[in-house]
Amino acid sequence: MLSTFIRVTLSVISLCVLCKSVMADEVDPFWQGFHVGGYSSIDARLPRTETATLKLNEVSMIVTWDKGTRLKFFSELELENPMVYDHHDGFNTKQSYVDLERFYFDYNLNEKTNIRLGRFLTPVGRWNQLHAPPLVWTASRPLVTSRLFPSGLNGAMLFGSLPIKHMDMEYQIYAEALKDQHQDGDEIIHRQVKGARLAFNNILGLSSNNAGLNTLGLNVMSYQKDFSGSSTYHLYGLDFLLELNRWEFSGEVYERKTSGGGDGGSGAYLQGAYALGHEWYSIVRLETLHEVDRKNADRWVLGMTKRVKPNQLLKFEFIGGSGEYEDVPRGFVTSFAVMF
Repeated sequence: MLSTFIRVTLSVISLCVLCKSVMADEVDPFWQGFHVGGYSSIDARLPRTETATLKLNEVSMIVTWDKGTRLKFFSELELENPMVYDHHDGFNTKQSYVDLERFYFDYNLNEKTNIRLGRFLTPVGRWNQLHAPPLVWTASRPLVTSRLFPSGLNGAMLFGSLPIKHMDMEYQIYAEALKDQHQDGDEIIHRQVKGARLAFNNILGLSSNNAGLNTLGLNVMSYQKDFSGSSTYHLYGLDFLLELNRWEFSGEVYERKTSGGGDGGSGAYLQGAYALGHEWYSIVRLETLHEVDRKNADRWVLGMTKRVKPNQLLKFEFIGGSGEYEDVPRGFVTSFAVMF
């Protein structure tokens, strides 16, 4: 069923793009609202315990519709791992698959409230919502941001912002309506997901130019894993972003408990980025992850990132510490990411 839906979605998107081109001289106002973009990244990895790989990570197509009305549309369709090269298999497409990452409609109810319906990224912390390679400093993702909660869900969300003195409080309240029917790799499918996030912007009372760069976020969530006898998990988290002079600091910390009060896992990361000049940035990150069913992981990341253009990042990094994860191996990685 999902594959049929994806094929239909691709057909509709392609038709929209074709129609927009054909009607360039006589464009209907409806088609003027469509915009097409996307992003892609490629990396070379030299892991400590695995074979070296060269991988085209994804080709993502983003289609939006916005005519300045109350209704807006957003979709993101990804071809994951379309090409991989390693010593054993050469160039291959064994790991490739299509993923409908986002597909939702937003409706503005009033100046403080919006509603979102469809498939969207789970609004937990910062990294999960801004994880596209051209938008993050490192090629590797902090372990805690992909191991303790679902990355996306199908459902509804109320969101908006409220002024509080010199601050601005953004709120996101969400609930799952339809269980995810597609499993990506070793991903664990979740069910009965619901939660909320509050983000307090400009907590330091800085000028409006820096208001969104000193943020404190509070997160709560509950869900079950999609297998018989799963406990109900309750997740509590805190995230922050702070920019001071040439430094940018960010981090997230999470604690997960079962409905009976048992240990459900925990983790955190702290990251700093320093502007060296000429669009070069030095990156350092410390992270830890505790999962009940495997050994703890304590890691460090040291890297350099070059902003080649506003939409292009070139990254170099070393990942050390403990913990073996196939999708985030320890070792050296260099990556190039572009948004178009």
